[in-house]
Amino acid sequence: MEVSKEDIKCVRKLSGELDTAQERSMFEVNLLLDDNLKERFQDYKLLWECYPKPSLPLRKGHFAKRVLEEISQEPKSKLYFLDTKIKTLLAIAAAVLVGFGVFVFTQDKESRYTNHIIALEGERKQVTLPDGSLVTVNANSELKYPEVFTDDKRNVWMEGEIYFAIVKDVDRPFTVSTNGLEIQVLGTKFNVNTKGMAKTVSLEIGKVQVTLEDSGDKIQLRPNEELSWNVVTGEVVKRNFDVSKTTAWKDNILMLHNLTLEEALPTISEFYGTKFIVSDSVVANKRINAAFENQDLEQFVQTLEFIADVKISKISSKIFSIAPSDEK
Repeated sequence: MEVSKEDIKCVRKLSGELDTAQERSMFEVNLLLDDNLKERFQDYKLLWECYPKPSLPLRKGHFAKRVLEEISQEPKSKLYFLDTKIKTLLAIAAAVLVGFGVFVFTQDKESRYTNHIIALEGERKQVTLPDGSLVTVNANSELKYPEVFTDDKRNVWMEGEIYFAIVKDVDRPFTVSTNGLEIQVLGTKFNVNTKGMAKTVSLEIGKVQVTLEDSGDKIQLRPNEELSWNVVTGEVVKRNFDVSKTTAWKDNILMLHNLTLEEALPTISEFYGTKFIVSDSVVANKRINAAFENQDLEQFVQTLEFIADVKISKISSKIFSIAPSDEK
């Protein structure tokens, strides 16, 4: 049994897993242009509507009858073809749904991540979670959370860098899941950064417990403490940190602390969604120690030219070159 890209797209559409407005729009356009895709999607939609919701007991015989009743309304000449087809689609749908974690044939009461927030380069997004907690998503980061939290817990998933300001609820602990780490809190403010080789959890106020999935070790953090886990070496360090520098990005402040221009370029490019190119080694090694607060791209370029004594030229809307200031 082969699961095609079209099968996956059909199931993602029905399960609400198409992540962006662009993906959803493209799928709708393809439905209009591709009759085979449209027919396949209608078959999946039939299965989706006839099978039970996750909260209902699964009665295979009853719901299989419902499916066949729907099929039997088609012209008689198509009945055998559809009966064979429905069995194939059931097998494919089961494989695809399990692959996406959409367990429509189980009684799992855990809320699914129905909301998916993605911040691209140059973007920072603020989100209010169902419990009123405030979250700021940094560029090149994503957050998944359910429409409604369960009665006994609040779970979200993230990747990249996110700042959390969590509403306290002693009856429902808040858990942040990311690759290799799990962070448990009640009410607190903290920053999580999973970019690069070192994953960090930086606590501003409150208390959090970080669980390392590989070892099962549980580490508690207090205010102004930070946990850094190197995913390559396995080294774990707990240390104090500067809150204002670590969390400046959420207030639209680009903080460049004693970096060479070459070292700062990835952070600059991510913050503004642009690419800066440096070909001169002297310029690349100029050191920068500055904070750029609420500056748009044009203002940033002007400021950087002044403090670093460089010339910045626009190659395209998203590409700039940095050269010595005396270069013609």
